[in-house]
Amino acid sequence: MILLLQAFLLFAPTQPDAVFFQINPAQVEFSSYCGEDAISIPGGSSPFSDGEPSLPGVNYSMVIPQGTSLDNVEVEVHSTFDFPNRFNIIPVLSIPLSYPVPAIRPHSTTYLTDVFPGSWICEISNGNKTGFRIASFSFVPFKLNPLTGTLSLVTSATLSPVLVSNSDAPMLSLSITQTEKAVSALESVVSNPEMLLSCSPLTTSSTDGAPWVVIADIALLPTLQPLVDHREATHGSAFRSTQWIYENYDGFDSQEQIRNFLKDAYENQGLIYALIVGDYGETTRISSLCIGENVMDSVSDLYFSDLDGSWDLDGDNLYGELTDGIDWYSDIYVGRFSTDVPNRLENMVEKTIAYETSSPEGDWQTTALLAGAGLWVDDPPGYWGSFVCDSIDSRLPESWTVHKLYEDYTSHPYNQIDLLNEGVSYSTLNGHGNEGGVYWFDFPPTGIVTSANYYDLSNSGMPTVFHSMACHPGHLQNVACIAERLMIWPDGGGIAVMFNSHWGIGTPPNFGPSEWLELYFAEVLLEDEQYEIGVAHAISKDEFKANVSISMQNWILQENNLLGDPALRFVTGQTGIEETEGSPSIIAPVISAPIPNPANGTCVVNFTMPVAGTATIAVFDLSGRMAATLHDGILSEGEGSLSFDASTLPSGCYSLVVNSATGSASTQMLVLR
Repeated sequence: MILLLQAFLLFAPTQPDAVFFQINPAQVEFSSYCGEDAISIPGGSSPFSDGEPSLPGVNYSMVIPQGTSLDNVEVEVHSTFDFPNRFNIIPVLSIPLSYPVPAIRPHSTTYLTDVFPGSWICEISNGNKTGFRIASFSFVPFKLNPLTGTLSLVTSATLSPVLVSNSDAPMLSLSITQTEKAVSALESVVSNPEMLLSCSPLTTSSTDGAPWVVIADIALLPTLQPLVDHREATHGSAFRSTQWIYENYDGFDSQEQIRNFLKDAYENQGLIYALIVGDYGETTRISSLCIGENVMDSVSDLYFSDLDGSWDLDGDNLYGELTDGIDWYSDIYVGRFSTDVPNRLENMVEKTIAYETSSPEGDWQTTALLAGAGLWVDDPPGYWGSFVCDSIDSRLPESWTVHKLYEDYTSHPYNQIDLLNEGVSYSTLNGHGNEGGVYWFDFPPTGIVTSANYYDLSNSGMPTVFHSMACHPGHLQNVACIAERLMIWPDGGGIAVMFNSHWGIGTPPNFGPSEWLELYFAEVLLEDEQYEIGVAHAISKDEFKANVSISMQNWILQENNLLGDPALRFVTGQTGIEETEGSPSIIAPVISAPIPNPANGTCVVNFTMPVAGTATIAVFDLSGRMAATLHDGILSEGEGSLSFDASTLPSGCYSLVVNSATGSASTQMLVLR
């Protein structure tokens, strides 16, 4: 079936709708920073490398049909505007948060040319998210003459994506539950969610694995068993020992053996979530990502979440490099309990179960703490963590209580531990950092949450979900970095911690990649209400990858790891013990590929309804438009079939979709005439 789909995609319409771009010149903002001109537009980011002019672009992302890739974007310019002034545009500069801004920024040789950029379209990319094909591109509506400083703006244009057939694009057959989970995730990521059903992967109605799995040394099973039992009730669960994985799966090292198991379970057994138990060592993949002169050399659990390819395309046994064919999208949702010590692990297990089953009522559930330190303050107006905090605040529900703790040129608040102890469900810490904690820029006491004050936390029963842009607080190679300390602290601390294993990166005076990820996590969790923490963490990365092009972006995607159970449900989204996440694969309808397939006349469509009720069965083309209706009304419980005359449709690939009150399912149909 996969080969047939690839062969006959040529018969189907494969081009997504064109995009109309429009901007008013008044929306372009100019400011002065370090003696040069900075430029920004709403939602814009610069896709260029360090040293090149920091002109912002606008990103577009879309789901595209199986077996295709975005090859080009045709630009038809309708109108332009010439700015009357002359500009010395500041170059892109990605800076670790602990490094000072240089007095003179490095400028590339581009500044010696008379036109930049050379193309309106930058950063075309293609990737796979749980069987879906995702394409994105950046449109830069500016033309700069660096020699003269003249600048023009495209104020309106039509952008037409051009797709090509790609036989190398992976085409999987996944469970209904996996597909439904991915659709829910991608609705906020792509600009054409109406095409998700028609572009979905093939579905299989049965799997022999659990949606949630925990991986640990066999000796830790007794400690983990209460969580395994809890997840059996909420999702469907399994335990897999590292010993069993090493005996049954090959790989260059233990990390690759674990990943090969996860890949098999994802592709063939319906896996959605993986909790990996283990401190720095045989279960942690060290990334060799190198960007410029920066080498990561720290833990990247995205290796276990993004399951396309081997993460070692160049075959040098160094993983995570730009030459390793990574697409950066998550396929499953991964978290980690970073310990091998039974009593610490027991504490995390107990905290996780209690959080979902017996969290106390109260205002703490809708309280946030936003800490913003000075990031680069030497040259007024300076650049502050409060900038991203204010953007996050705009994503928080209006009914929430928000504590804003901001540093300025003279002082900073120091009551953050007291506020956490009173009860805070979500906190973002935007300051400087190291393995020991997250810090203010200056003025003692310097710690925000550090190894010197975390033991004053007494928020037992009200643990916090933490996120941070700081450097190194999630550096698992350290004996006990602050991320781990917050997780193992028995008197409260954190219930989920998403910290960086290496440098946080900024691009002052504009939003840097670390800030974008902070913002997207808050948006996905609290606006889109993706309440499972591991899902929100992964989707925020997916959305960041799809909708922003910026230097050092891939660095941030690799280094920001989740400590905690990926299936953990955020407290404001809880209703007690949640309905079984795996239940859609049991109660949802099932539809099979028509017989015959390909079809050129009458074919038979078989389906199974778990309960009697109203349902529709329809045919959709690759643009997401309904091409035919097979049934619209009551269907009886059990197996059934319908006849359909496929000769009424043009040749091409279609989706057969059944929708009912208990769920939906889809399959692919090929029509040849």
